[in-house]
Amino acid sequence: MLVMISVTSTCSQWGGERSILCRVLDGREMIGVRSEDVAVLTSDELGHYSRLQNPRERALHCRARASLRRMLSREIGVPVDELYLVLDEHGKPRCMNVEAVGIDFSVSHSGDCAIVALGEAAGIGVDIETIPEEEPPETLVEAVFHEEELDQWLALPTEYRAAAFTEAWIIKEASLKALGTGLDGSPQEFRVHFDDHGHAWPTLFSPHWVFERINISPRYAACLVAVMPQEDEPISQRLGSAS
Repeated sequence: MLVMISVTSTCSQWGGERSILCRVLDGREMIGVRSEDVAVLTSDELGHYSRLQNPRERALHCRARASLRRMLSREIGVPVDELYLVLDEHGKPRCMNVEAVGIDFSVSHSGDCAIVALGEAAGIGVDIETIPEEEPPETLVEAVFHEEELDQWLALPTEYRAAAFTEAWIIKEASLKALGTGLDGSPQEFRVHFDDHGHAWPTLFSPHWVFERINISPRYAACLVAVMPQEDEPISQRLGSAS
């Protein structure tokens, strides 16, 4: 499944409408890694994913990485076998080809689903999580929420809380990915609020932030956060902080 998300930036350098492509992958029928995926992955990538013991999980991760490589190849016009991907100090994959300047991307997996997002932005983060039946442990809740968020979450009807926490978590993690730190940063750095139906929404700090909920199935919560740059401003200032 393909989802095209349009974002708008007012800055003169990046002004106008930009599109971010999200590819949603369904791993329910995957029983092994496809030969066409093996063909576009490096030996290091294949070695990394070979550590996954579950064949379907391994196949899904390989499919997601191969999809990212194909999407990047089409976007920047570089043959897939000439793409140079590395992990930065926070573990986020980066494309080092000069043609990829101004392009960001993000990948997330959960259960039988994966999402790959790519487009022109200062930062892109995507996250997907399976919604559990039970509330998370208290220690996790306290690590993720500020006091105001916790008060709002506790005020929700009990039957909403598991899904509400999951929605809050994916927003925070996607935001940290867009910032570039991933979970090396703190989930409390980004605030959310809850509506009367228990849905979590980000408290965005700038019109250059873009948030989109990705509706896949009732089993999953997924979203994308993108940040469009402002001229002459470093990414840390563009993204802001909830502190």
